[in-house]
Amino acid sequence: MLRELLDKAALEDFVGGLARALGMRFAVYDSQGTLITASPPRSAYALQVGALPDQLPRPLEFTAVPADEPPARLAFVQHASAWYIVAPVFAGQQAAGYIGLGEYRLAGTRWEHAAGLAEDASTVRQGKAWEALPELSRTGDTAGVHAVRWASRQLSQRCRQEAQLDAASEELSLISDIGELLSGEQNLQRLLERIVGETARVMRCPYCSLRLYDANTDELRVAAVHGLSERYVSKGAILRRENPIDDIALRGNVVYIENVQADERVRFKEAARQQGLVSGLTVGMLYHGRPVGVLRVYTDVRRQFRASQRHVLRSVASQAAVAIVNARLAEERLRAARMERQIELAGQLQRRMVRARPPAFDGVSLAFVFEPTWHIGGDFCDFLILPDGRLAAVVVDVVGHGVPASLLMAYVRGALRAQAQQCSDLGAILTALNRQLCRETESAEFVTMLIVAVSPDRRRLYYCNAGHEPLALLRDGRTTPASDGGLALGIQEDERFCEHALELAAGDFVLLYTDGATEAMDYQGAAYGRERLLEALRQHGDLAPDWALRAVHWDIRRFVGLAEQTDDLTMVGLRIVSVA
Repeated sequence: MLRELLDKAALEDFVGGLARALGMRFAVYDSQGTLITASPPRSAYALQVGALPDQLPRPLEFTAVPADEPPARLAFVQHASAWYIVAPVFAGQQAAGYIGLGEYRLAGTRWEHAAGLAEDASTVRQGKAWEALPELSRTGDTAGVHAVRWASRQLSQRCRQEAQLDAASEELSLISDIGELLSGEQNLQRLLERIVGETARVMRCPYCSLRLYDANTDELRVAAVHGLSERYVSKGAILRRENPIDDIALRGNVVYIENVQADERVRFKEAARQQGLVSGLTVGMLYHGRPVGVLRVYTDVRRQFRASQRHVLRSVASQAAVAIVNARLAEERLRAARMERQIELAGQLQRRMVRARPPAFDGVSLAFVFEPTWHIGGDFCDFLILPDGRLAAVVVDVVGHGVPASLLMAYVRGALRAQAQQCSDLGAILTALNRQLCRETESAEFVTMLIVAVSPDRRRLYYCNAGHEPLALLRDGRTTPASDGGLALGIQEDERFCEHALELAAGDFVLLYTDGATEAMDYQGAAYGRERLLEALRQHGDLAPDWALRAVHWDIRRFVGLAEQTDDLTMVGLRIVSVA
């Protein structure tokens, strides 16, 4: 499990840093006790013998060791006359792997007894090296025990964070899936069936149903189900006014039912018992405040739902309402949305989308930094090859945070890519994208965007700015901001955007960034600011783009210290290596 949660390079860096700091040897093992990676030998004994267990004994015998902090049980493993302290690494309640620290010698033993080898020059040297090893202590108050416990806690925390990210990413994949459904599915029934199937999968619920609301008759009729029997769904239409759960949901609330079979608000308790329904969650599907239907998920065991899961279900219901209205009223709009919302399905997660490798482009070196404040955020950057052969880079900042912002981000990314596939003019791309956002989103939902394009000969930089932070051009130690631009996207439908151009020269460095860089604040509430950002660029801009962005990012971190940040941070750097 540790192999799936943390990549080997990160583990190598972790044990290498510990080994250099403490002068000991660290090794990481998977849940089966098989060696993943280890730091180089540190002791003279290890350099001579190369002792290191490739496989931990099964089962490991753990010993309770007094401690103020976890883990409370450690294993002491002998291998080739040396001893190792081994601590478990947890992901939740499950052991994901182990971390070992060595080498030690057992107190009260002699080399001859421990090694069982004849006396020759080699064994004498090994014996002296063995005797120089620190003595193994099984108490809780030793440097080695403290070190391996600390390392275990750090890896366990990383595993928990990655597991939480995987869960959030899986929930985000549903949002991406629904976004794709809204843009690509014209058949309403197939759309609804896919929504309930994907909702049940990501919510980890065996049952899901979707009822459509008829305002003329006040009826709610089953339109799609997942996992429910024909007998259960054959009850027919129900009236909103006779079902308080549906009425509350259609007023914009998420309704939790701990026990469907006992809740007085549930009409069909016996049918729920026969189906095996226990806990449930119901949310209304609303379009601009108008009720469209209700979406429900049920479990077969009693269960609470996390706040993030409730937000996901609400987002799905909102998107489903849009899909239903669009399918009924605008078939042409559905076809356009299908082209504009081209995002990959399950597995196309937000961090992986943003961290995709930029396309190769002669004479230009690219790098970027992406740091959301939460596991999911509203910033993103992307790289495209336009139809006319220019390399385009874009940074975007979506209003808000969390699931709603990430949903709008997925929409914007899909729409941007769709526009860029058929148009090369940056102004035309932003003009069309702005018109769509004005028609499809609420007035408080807007996006700032800066898109640039490098000509194939690398002699000109084209850019178009929609309410975003201006790009910075570094040349010969001087920075020049390019402030031309228009309003943010999604504010004024008739806004027209224009493409501007700058001359480029070999060695130029172009920096794009979101306001998470300039508005990063320290504990006193002082912002990092654009001037500090440009000064950091001047200091580090002669480095390769990757190292330059790292240095600027570190300068921002140094400024804010441990102050909690509330905005995502994204930067893109382009180095003009040569011109044609």
